[in-house]
Amino acid sequence: MKNKIRFYIQLIFLILILYVAIRPAFDKSYIADFEQYCPFGGISSFFSKLNLGSMSCNMSETQVFLGIALLLGAGLIGKLFCGFVCPIGSVSEWLGKLGDKLKIRKEIPKKLDTYLRILKYVLLFITIYFTMTSSELFCKKFDPYYASVHLFSDNDIVLLFAIPAFILTIAGAIFFRLFWCKYLCPLGAMTNVFMNIIPAGLVILLFVILNYFGAGLNYIWLLGGLVLSGLLNEIIFKKSFISPFAKIRKNNDCTNCGFCDLKCPQGIKISSGTTVNHIDCNLCTDCIYNCPRKNVLTINNRPKLKYLSPIVLVILIIISLGAANYYEFNTISLRWGTSEGKEALYVYSGLKSIKCYGSSMSLAGTLKSVDGIIGLDTYAKSHTVKVYYNPDIISEEKVKEALFKPAKRIISEPENVYTDSVSIYEVGIYGLFDQVDFSNLYSIFKSNKGFYRIETHFGEPVKATIFFNPKIVSISDIKRIIESKITIIKNNGIEEKIETNFKLENNGIVKEVISALEYKKMIFRPIEEDFVDLENYNKENIYVYQYYLPEAENPAMREKFDYLISYLSGFDGILKFKTEFIDKPYALIYYDVKVIDSDKIKNILQSKKLKFYITETETQEIENPFKLLSEGNIYKLNKLIHNNH
Repeated sequence: MKNKIRFYIQLIFLILILYVAIRPAFDKSYIADFEQYCPFGGISSFFSKLNLGSMSCNMSETQVFLGIALLLGAGLIGKLFCGFVCPIGSVSEWLGKLGDKLKIRKEIPKKLDTYLRILKYVLLFITIYFTMTSSELFCKKFDPYYASVHLFSDNDIVLLFAIPAFILTIAGAIFFRLFWCKYLCPLGAMTNVFMNIIPAGLVILLFVILNYFGAGLNYIWLLGGLVLSGLLNEIIFKKSFISPFAKIRKNNDCTNCGFCDLKCPQGIKISSGTTVNHIDCNLCTDCIYNCPRKNVLTINNRPKLKYLSPIVLVILIIISLGAANYYEFNTISLRWGTSEGKEALYVYSGLKSIKCYGSSMSLAGTLKSVDGIIGLDTYAKSHTVKVYYNPDIISEEKVKEALFKPAKRIISEPENVYTDSVSIYEVGIYGLFDQVDFSNLYSIFKSNKGFYRIETHFGEPVKATIFFNPKIVSISDIKRIIESKITIIKNNGIEEKIETNFKLENNGIVKEVISALEYKKMIFRPIEEDFVDLENYNKENIYVYQYYLPEAENPAMREKFDYLISYLSGFDGILKFKTEFIDKPYALIYYDVKVIDSDKIKNILQSKKLKFYITETETQEIENPFKLLSEGNIYKLNKLIHNNH
């Protein structure tokens, strides 16, 4: 290991990846992001930006600028990422040395080698094509690096693709030389495209000229042209020509010992010529460091340039990170209305719910329904939105309100509805505009006893209504809890740190104090559905079956009631369904006693399946999520005639 600089750089990047993987174990607030510095994701996302005007999800300027730097470095100096940074490349090299020691590594025949090289260009086109047409990173579906660091458990991973890719990477590296890098890596293919910057540049220039004169070519044509230029060069020539400008060169003092050939990770026959033009050369400089004769092998015949690769690599990384910090791409930029010459702009930073393309499009869908709002730009990195609107139609205040989503969450339940009391406290809270902030505040309240419910309403600052037990919590407690900058909570037994920046507008007011029973009735959301016209129905035949139904006060179960109502509507004699809160939640089923009786209704309610109607004739079934926990009561309209409680 004579090229220690390269080895240490490779090792540093692998250690950084390991750090990202293990950091969540001791820093609960940290979320591992293995894509944060992915250059291929940045390149793919850049094509998505060109084609759709939107960045791929979870991709930022950092990845884009690193991707651009990678391609620029490949065109000017060489494939620096492949030789010094890529974790798959590093591990593949080391596994290859293991294969050599075990004497099991084989060379692939030249003809087969040529055919196999086509595969990575096919993968390159497919990967970027699906990314640039959907704004979702397709490479995550099969990338062996992404799959391995996520232990094959991420939802974006397609195991049918990822597992074979992983096996081919590991086994291929042991039995064959850099199998993934040479034959399957789409980033390697894109790097090869830009190594020969002249044909790649001509393709880009031709695309620009044709579109300038009205050809209207889609960016997919640009992608196809670049991929084809790289493919033809690698299949026909396997050489880099004018670029990159830095090349390994040999002088006349060479003894042709072949030691450089032996030490080249790519297996290039360096000794066979005076200049290394092979497409696989990544300017790793292992050959220079391992040559037994000093200054026989150099970069461009200059011995001091053997440090060129790591120096340029570091410079490109620094420039990329600096550019990413300075410049921000918009995630989406949409216009859907006309301003009629009048246009105003409202900018809001810190909207944490804007994380990527999906959340940006969701917000755009909401704003499109607001009269007067005509466009939206989002910036996921800084969580910034720019809203374009017609001031003659809508005010800035209403634009702000359109961005705000009121929220309400149950925190806990009173222990005793007959003895407990509930204070209703109203206060303005700065820093509570975003849904993420609301979720954080909810989690903080949930980690403290005595809080029952929180609601938010639009205002500047946002108005919050907090329901709490005055015997357990005081107003000073609430102020202390809300304004704490850092709170440690327990989530499923695991400690988690939440950082906030909330501040109360004033001391707020206690609007009123009510009993826990009144509170339960107040927040209860009843459901009512008539199956017939009860006003004109024979009242003498109408009975009511009342039974305890705890699911009626569970917000998570509310959508399930649509299935129950549809199911009940299919039985003759059942006239109406409703819920109400008395001392606890009840369901009431109105029925015609001459058509159906209470025993039949009980059997219906205890069914294992609920058959619901999609159309008037088409039905589906789900498991019955509702339990009949009591015999219930039977009324004749409002008169109790039979009690089986």
